[in-house]
Amino acid sequence: MKLHSTMCLDGVWRGRAGQAGELLVATGRVWLTRDDDLADHVLAAGDRLRLSAGDRITLEPWAPGRAPVLVWQVPARLHGVRALLRAGAQLLAAQLERAAHRLQAWAGDLSAA
Repeated sequence: MKLHSTMCLDGVWRGRAGQAGELLVATGRVWLTRDDDLADHVLAAGDRLRLSAGDRITLEPWAPGRAPVLVWQVPARLHGVRALLRAGAQLLAAQLERAAHRLQAWAGDLSAA
């Protein structure tokens, strides 16, 4: 299973892949360039291109005035790992906050003594 988002490309778009995934052209054609890649890519409906996290790309409709539809797909297991890490970080932050409050209370008790 993959999580995905859809985008209608009505002009030049430049950005960075925040995580590894696949770019799928659902309709139309796009011209894609990727930093540090000497080849330009022309992708038509049904074509896919794997991108690594951090890849910087430029996308442009192949034919002016025709906005292709793109789908960004990310493997669900990556999404699940990120959600798990985020939940763990939130739990750790809550525990550290409780420990800080206890230390402040103990410091106040020591000052009073």
